Amino acid sequence: TGDELAYQQIAENVAAGRGFFQTNNPFFPGQVLYAWQAPLYPLALALIYFFTGPNLLVAKLFGILLSTATVYVTFDFARRVFADLRVAWAAALLVAIYPGLATTAHLLLSETLYTFLLVLAFDLIARATVPFSPFAQEGQREVTMAAAGIVWGLGTLTRGINLYLAFVPALWLLFVFKRDARRAISAAILFLAVSLITILPWTARNYFVFHQLVLTETKGGVNLWLGNSPYTPDEFIRTVWKSNVREPMLAALPPGELARNDVGYVLARNFIVSEPLTFVERMPVKFADFWGFERSLIDVAEETKRHSDGGWNSPTKVIADAVSAFAYIFLMLAAIGGFVFAPNDKWKLLLGFFISGFITVHAVIFGDGRFHLPLISLLALYAGWFVVNLARLRWEPKRAMLTLALVLVFGAIWWHEFAAALQILRGA
Repeated sequence: TGDELAYQQIAENVAAGRGFFQTNNPFFPGQVLYAWQAPLYPLALALIYFFTGPNLLVAKLFGILLSTATVYVTFDFARRVFADLRVAWAAALLVAIYPGLATTAHLLLSETLYTFLLVLAFDLIARATVPFSPFAQEGQREVTMAAAGIVWGLGTLTRGINLYLAFVPALWLLFVFKRDARRAISAAILFLAVSLITILPWTARNYFVFHQLVLTETKGGVNLWLGNSPYTPDEFIRTVWKSNVREPMLAALPPGELARNDVGYVLARNFIVSEPLTFVERMPVKFADFWGFERSLIDVAEETKRHSDGGWNSPTKVIADAVSAFAYIFLMLAAIGGFVFAPNDKWKLLLGFFISGFITVHAVIFGDGRFHLPLISLLALYAGWFVVNLARLRWEPKRAMLTLALVLVFGAIWWHEFAAALQILRGA
């Protein structure tokens, strides 16, 4: 369903030699779109299909292999950050059994590939910067940092958000090597340059198609407009794609793919400038949508109400939703505690700024519980640390108060979604 159909069609087109395009976008039916989706995931599927044909089972196995590889990369990253095998095993275990990642792995969605590339990029950065690592020695450090840049660029070709956040690792490298200005500047420039070079072939392809600069994809303007328009709903903005107000928003855009993207940016900017208070008031709502349950309780409640005689209210389905929600709450609470109490502040700086930037982008556009999935493996590092060190934790008052404040914020978000779903089930 949804993006899976788009990725499948693009992959089949490329594998058959017809080119990179789709015509099955549900919001612009029949229109030929050449760069609406970021390219790497459908191109990876196309490479598989070139040898196997459009075999869905093989495509699903590809996702499962990527998700399994993410478990190991999480282990390696945690081992280098905390220098503690117990924490590394705990983080890897949390990622391995996490329901949201496990049930997404076999879907034809880009999240699994992006999550793998994101954690791998951070792991390579750790390999190049952790003292006494063979990868951090002279000569090897530059190769490892270049590899991190390549992987970051590939992540950008999977999810364009990496493009906006490439400055975070670059600035962090300046901080880490601050005692050696030459090394700091060369590491940051190398990372950024290689990341940019990695996406240039696709940018050149887009220029050939559109005769205009399009770095990665053409959906940014439309998404920004959907989250920042006079028609955008004020509560649960994540529902904008299915709400009744979507039609007038899309009707305000021209038919052409590139023109639609450009006009979307203009309309959204004009609205933000003219309604700055509304823009600011919506950001907490988008933040809450971003951290909502991955199996949205509201969507589940609506489907249960519509299909009361089907499997949506079966004991198995209810248990699956409950386990998924419990696992998410457990990991988030442990990650909050770990992030506040764990040592090694330089890694908190890197991951904290990246996660904050990731959230900010979605708080400007719009959020959804599915969108935070790539962050779960990063949060699992600190959740693993918290689980391992809980018994001997020193509950410093300031850190304990900060932890409690964050827990209350997230608790309010989850309760609000639960209460709204309950209202739907009651027929309110």
